[in-house]
This record gives sequence, C-alpha cells and structure tokens, in this order.
Amino acid sequence: MIKNEKIKKAEEELEYLTGDEEAKRLAYLREKAIRDEYNSNSMARKIGLEEGIQKGIQKGKIENRKEIAKKMLEENIDIEIIAKITTLSVDEIKKLK
Repeated sequence: MIKNEKIKKAEEELEYLTGDEEAKRLAYLREKAIRDEYNSNSMARKIGLEEGIQKGIQKGKIENRKEIAKKMLEENIDIEIIAKITTLSVDEIKKLK
C-alpha cells in the first residue's frame, strides 16, 4: 500500500514506460480524459464569456435608448415620437418620467 501520491504516480509512470500494454492503454485513456475535460471546460468558459459580452452590449443599448428618451422628455417631445425614435414602448417611456 503506497501512501505517498508522488511515489504512486512515479510507479505508474514506470509501469507505463516499461512496456505493459494494458497500463499504456489505461494511461493514455486517463490522459485523454483529462485533456478532453480541460478542453470542454475551456470551451464552456469561452462560450459563457461571449454570451456575457453580448448580453452586456444589449443591456448597454437599451440603457442608451432610455437615456436618450429621458433627454427627449426633458425637451417636452411627444411620447409617441420618442417611442418611434428610440423603439421603446410608450409604457417604458412613461416609467422614465
């Protein structure tokens, strides 16, 4: 029974290097599983980041339209015209008052 993980790993590597075909196959599969999991996690992070950026851009566009609508309200521009220009709903514009 090996308590030290470094020694255990060294023995596994030695067994792999000495030519045991089954050990080689298992080591290869273990390494492949580790690489696959890493790549999967990396891809998930990349997709999540891209989705977050897109949501942020959309939120920024909406906030910008609301700011423009507020300024137009301050200039006493008709709500219908503001809605047409900003593509915000009349209800959304009324909430900005």
